[in-house]
Amino acid sequence: MKPIDFADISIQGDLAVRSGRNFARLEGQWYRPEEVFKADSHGWPGDWEGRTMLALIMLEQATHRKSAYLEEIFDLFPGHLNERGYFGQILPDGVFDEQHFGGHSWSVRALAEYYRYKNDPRALGMLETMVKNFLLPVKGSLKKYPIEPVARFDRQEVWRLSKLQTKTKHHAETSDAGCVFIMLDGATAAYDVLKWPELRDVIDEMIDVFMQMDLQALNIQTHATLSATRGILRMHRLTGEKKYLDMALARYSLYRGEAWTEAFGNYNWFGAPRWTEPCAIVDSFIVAVTLWNITGDVSFLNDAHLIYYNALSHGNRENGSFGSDICCGAAEADNNLFLAPINFETYWCCTMRGGDGLSQAARFHFFTGEDTACIPFYNSCEARLTFGAWSAVIRESSHYPFDGCVHFTVIEADLTRPVTFKFFVPKWSREASIKINGDACGAVVDRGFITICRQFSAGDEIELSLGLHVYSEKAEFKNSVRGYHKFFYGPMLLGRKAALEVNSLEGNRFENYAEGQYKSSDIVPLPGDSRFERVGTYEFREPESGVVLSALCEVRDMTKEDSMRQMLFTDK
Repeated sequence: MKPIDFADISIQGDLAVRSGRNFARLEGQWYRPEEVFKADSHGWPGDWEGRTMLALIMLEQATHRKSAYLEEIFDLFPGHLNERGYFGQILPDGVFDEQHFGGHSWSVRALAEYYRYKNDPRALGMLETMVKNFLLPVKGSLKKYPIEPVARFDRQEVWRLSKLQTKTKHHAETSDAGCVFIMLDGATAAYDVLKWPELRDVIDEMIDVFMQMDLQALNIQTHATLSATRGILRMHRLTGEKKYLDMALARYSLYRGEAWTEAFGNYNWFGAPRWTEPCAIVDSFIVAVTLWNITGDVSFLNDAHLIYYNALSHGNRENGSFGSDICCGAAEADNNLFLAPINFETYWCCTMRGGDGLSQAARFHFFTGEDTACIPFYNSCEARLTFGAWSAVIRESSHYPFDGCVHFTVIEADLTRPVTFKFFVPKWSREASIKINGDACGAVVDRGFITICRQFSAGDEIELSLGLHVYSEKAEFKNSVRGYHKFFYGPMLLGRKAALEVNSLEGNRFENYAEGQYKSSDIVPLPGDSRFERVGTYEFREPESGVVLSALCEVRDMTKEDSMRQMLFTDK
């Protein structure tokens, strides 16, 4: 089954709010035509330009609102390309810079998406030139990308590795190791359009090197890992070859096992839990949904809900931007019982990636096949579902995950035969049930879904109840602190809002988390078997202590600069 087309769904509710705010943010100062092409000063040609254009392309389709600047930015693209048709300096023949590849991946994908969306021959022409003159010449040299930990930073005649960054105070101590493999996203998107055999040769060479790497020993960036994994999954979709699926499963499993925070975000590098990065969180969400769609394994769909309603939601700030957080639960991280911003807004990359992520979330609400519609997420919307030559228009009303009741109304039905609807029942649901036109349906949960089959008519009503509740789980990911637990309502992590005790006011206050300059003024215990009473849409109180826990995904309480929540608790 395939996700619904953007043209066939109108998103409402909380996702519409997040998408609208992010769209507005991406029409602010840093993302306007006069700024986009001069913004980068850190050696990432094609990155800012591509990320911005890609986000606007996706949001314009998802929100059905015309972007203020997308067409103007696209019109300016040719004037900022070098004589060979790509961004930045032209390096000597046989010399390659991995940051150039990481940056250009976003421009390559943006051109591919723009062509698919607008069918503009100018986009196709720029894409063909960029692939021909920037990507194809690397064939044979990817095998020389250094992957031996000891010798990696020895003198390299072919590859210039990621440079130390100076975007923020603590970012200067790092490099984006492995960022060349971000290009697997852009290259495979281009291959989807061009189908050039010589481009596939480059892609396969890049995948071979990526799969040989010891990502942990090299402290490879998890964002690069997950972008590469998305590209590998695209190759599986385009070719049907199982080897690509097996590779993607292996890389996602490694990421989930070694670099997942207790709040379902990422360690920015394998073995280095210094902050999360919404770029990677968006990619992890898309990878999880894609793996479920391909394999049918609902554990990936459970992962996707946890990622979206916690890590992605908390990374989305009140002004529509996206920023990085503390690596909650990581044994080697400071302030690891808490979730709070490190950078309130990572405006140079994550805010743009968020636009793609929120747009994909809209499409992921329905997947359709010849005679089946699968509903893996719940958000208020209206959608046209197509079954071969037949179709139906469905209106959905939902307050998930704040409650488990979801209501569907068939608005139009051009159906001459029965069709199957499959409704996701996540692992935190209990006593799930479904009614049709007020009558209980005998459908049962099978492999994570309730399934009904009938010939629907206009006016039919479907009521789904998922039976959500408060529960606790131990914090026991492989690299997490031990002896703590966390609380949930449905997929939503619940945390106690905490105050901050300031040890230093030097520099950007949130940068100081990386140096341990901040700590919570109080840490409270809360037994794992605590019982709670609901005191609001997203708040729950433990009556004896009076402690109130709140969810991370309420759009009326989005992450602010001083947001901090205790997420992990002990019995005493």
